[in-house]
Amino acid sequence: MKTSAQQLMRTLTAVNKWRDNSNPLRHLNMPRAVMLMEQAQRGIMSDLQWLYGAETGIEATDPDLMVIIERTLSGVADCEDEIATIPEDSLGFDSVLADEQAAFLRESYAQCDNLPEAIEHLVMARFRGFSHLQPHLSDDWSLEHFEILPQWNMVRNGSRQEWAWNPNASTASFCSMPLANRLNPEDYILLTSKRPVNRIGLIKYVRSTVAEKDWDAYVEIYGIPGVFIIMPEKVPAGKEDEYRDLAADASEAASGALPAGSDVKTLSEARGTQPFQLRLEWLQKQLVLAGTGGLLTMLTEAGSGTLAGSAHMSSWDQIIRRVARNVSKPLHQQYDRRALAARFPGRPAQAFFNLRARQEKDIGKVVANVTSLVNAGFDIDPAQVQKETGYTIKGFARPAAPSVPGAAPSLFRAVCSRGASDPAAEALMQSGADALAQAQAVANRPLALALARVLTAKDLPGMQAAARKLRGELPQIAATMLADPAQAEVYHKVMSSAFLQGALKEPAK
Repeated sequence: MKTSAQQLMRTLTAVNKWRDNSNPLRHLNMPRAVMLMEQAQRGIMSDLQWLYGAETGIEATDPDLMVIIERTLSGVADCEDEIATIPEDSLGFDSVLADEQAAFLRESYAQCDNLPEAIEHLVMARFRGFSHLQPHLSDDWSLEHFEILPQWNMVRNGSRQEWAWNPNASTASFCSMPLANRLNPEDYILLTSKRPVNRIGLIKYVRSTVAEKDWDAYVEIYGIPGVFIIMPEKVPAGKEDEYRDLAADASEAASGALPAGSDVKTLSEARGTQPFQLRLEWLQKQLVLAGTGGLLTMLTEAGSGTLAGSAHMSSWDQIIRRVARNVSKPLHQQYDRRALAARFPGRPAQAFFNLRARQEKDIGKVVANVTSLVNAGFDIDPAQVQKETGYTIKGFARPAAPSVPGAAPSLFRAVCSRGASDPAAEALMQSGADALAQAQAVANRPLALALARVLTAKDLPGMQAAARKLRGELPQIAATMLADPAQAEVYHKVMSSAFLQGALKEPAK
C-alpha cells in the first residue's frame, strides 16, 4: 500500500466511529437487501459488509448462520498447519534448498503473533465474499503480524480485483477514492469467494423475519380464539343491550351464564392450517444446504441413518479440506513466493505454508491393510507402520507355510503318502509346500496390488474409484495369474525330486 497499515488503522479509529452507532437491521426488507447486493456488485461494499459482520448484523443474529460459521471456523482451526515442500519428483527439485526454505518459512510463521486470527479472517471470505490481510514484515522478510482489514472499509473497482481503502466506510465508489488509498496487490493478502454463503443467509434472514412477523400476528389473532355469542331469538324489546353486556362479560371471563337459546362460536378452524412453520423450516434448509453441503448433523432428518450420516460427514469434510486449501493458497502465492524470492534470489520456491485437515485413522483398518500386504509378499517399513498405528513395531513375522500333514497341499500328501514317516519324504513335503506358497504369492501379486489400491484409498470416493478400476482389470489379472509359470515350475521340481528319491516307487508286494 502507499499508505501503511498503521496509518490506515489510525485513520479508521478516528473517523469510522459513526458505524458503531448504526444498527444495520433497522428498516431491513427485501428491496433494501437487493439494493445492497447490487451496490456490492458495483464495488460499494460498506453497507452490505456492515450488515454481515457488525455485532448486530445477521452473522450474530441468525442462529443457523451463526452455527455454520462456528462449525467452519472450528473445522479449519482443527487443521494442522505445516511447511511443506514440493514433491521430490518435481522438475528441478533440490532437497537441500527445499529444507533451507522450509526452515525459513517455519521460523517466519512461528514468530507471527496472530496467525490463528489471520487464518480465521481469511476463512470468513467464504461467507462475506472476500478478506484482506496486511502483513507486517521485518527486514529479513520474516512475518511479525497480520493486520486484519475490516471488509466494510474496502471498495472494489466493479468486478475487477482492484481495491481501495475507504476509511470512512461511506457509500462511495472506487473512482471517488484518492489515489493514495488504492491498494497495491503486492502489499496485502487477498482471498475472494465467488459464491459467498452470506448471500443466501441474507435472503433467508429477511424472509424468515417477515414470516415470523406474520406468524406473530397470526398467533395474536388465533392463539386465543375469538368468541362470538349468538343471542337467542325473540329477545324482549329493550333487553338487547343487557343481553349483549352479559355475553361480553361471559366471553372475557371465559365462564358465566347466558340466556336460554344462546349459542357460542369460536375462531378455531384456522388454527390447524397455519403455513409459517413449514416456510421457516424450508428457508432454514436452504441455508444449511448451502453452508454445509447437506442437511444432516445440523438438522435431524427423518430416516437419517448411519449411511446418510456418513455421506453428510464426508461432504462436510470435503468442504473443510477445500476451505483449508483456499486459505493456504493466497498465503503461498502472496507471501511465501515473494519472501523466498527475496531470501533466496534466483532460486525457485520449493517450500510453502499449508493447512492440512486431520485424518481420523481407523487403526484396525490400518492393521488389516498391513496384514493383507504382508501376506501378499510385500516388504513394508516397520517405522511407517509404527507412525500410522502408534504401536511399537520391531518387524514382521511372515506366516508359516502349510504344515504337514494337516495343511499341506493334497498333491504333496498323495505324492509322499507312502513315505510319510520317512524323514526324506517329510522334508520333501515341507520344501514343496514352502515353494508352492511362495509361487502363489508371486502369482497373486497383481491381484494383491489392485486390492491394496482399494484398501489404502484416502476416502470413500477414492475407494469406489479404485474398486471400479479393479472390476475392469479383473479379466486381465486372472489371465496373468493363470498363465504364470511359477507354480508349474514348482510342481515340476517337486515331482522330479520325489522320483529321484524313490518316493513314487511302487510299494513292494
